[in-house]
Amino acid sequence: MKIMVSACLAGENCKYNGGNNRNEKVLQLMADNEAITVCPEQLGGLPTPRVPSEIKDGLVTAKDGRIVDAQFRAGAAKCLEIAGRERPDLVVLQPRSPSCGVKQRYDGTFSGRLVDGAGVTAQLLMEEGFRCIDAEDLIAVHKGFLIRKLCVGESDLLKDFLYEAIFISEGVKAPAREIVERPELRIYYEDFGSRSGDHCLVAQAGNQVVGAVWTRIMNDYGHVDDETPSFAISLLPEYRNKGIGTRLMKEMLLLLKGVGFKRASLAVQKANYAVRMYKNVGFEIIDENEEEFIMVCRL
Repeated sequence: MKIMVSACLAGENCKYNGGNNRNEKVLQLMADNEAITVCPEQLGGLPTPRVPSEIKDGLVTAKDGRIVDAQFRAGAAKCLEIAGRERPDLVVLQPRSPSCGVKQRYDGTFSGRLVDGAGVTAQLLMEEGFRCIDAEDLIAVHKGFLIRKLCVGESDLLKDFLYEAIFISEGVKAPAREIVERPELRIYYEDFGSRSGDHCLVAQAGNQVVGAVWTRIMNDYGHVDDETPSFAISLLPEYRNKGIGTRLMKEMLLLLKGVGFKRASLAVQKANYAVRMYKNVGFEIIDENEEEFIMVCRL
């Protein structure tokens, strides 16, 4: 895998105050993959150290009132040039930065308040189709596979993995892919990210997402109450039985516990080989019908 990384995350002293944002998970990822580091502010001609800046009324503005938007956008353009030449599979950026923040940035008042939206470099890279994540969304590296949170703009992947999650008994013809458009299945992905229980982790190999686990509080087959998120998980066939699903499940359970959920649930067909995996990560059978087990994991 080839990655592009905010240089401060790699320990380079290019932060506005002359320091860095060294990140051990990023360093591990860099050690295992081909990596390119960039600092948009330095590439745009700004010195280090420099006056901190935030985006105000659409312009990058320094705390002393100077407009530094041109320098920030020049640096973003140079990062895009590098990305276009190197074609990284993933771009890992410093959260909340006016250059590099992917999901949020500071609101321009220098008060510590955050608003939704990307920094100028992250926004430009995403507009050009590069897959970008905040460094804090990097979860783990497992047997050469990257486990991370779902990127901005990747929600359509859930349709593909929902189809892969449909259990097909031996000898039974697979349904058409349009099956995921049925109302009882649309609840798994429609407007994903808009609810408090919406969380997704993916496994990535090279430039391909090969597996996903996601949760949602919804009235699905595994629903037990309105406080408990339900699980969905699937991997591409060639990546099954490699331990990736187990690691995705464990990481998601830790994530849910960390944000305050007390338990999680799922439904699984009795003939599905995954029942054993679910038991191994802590799920217990609490109910069943003719075809399925209802399982719960207490966090």
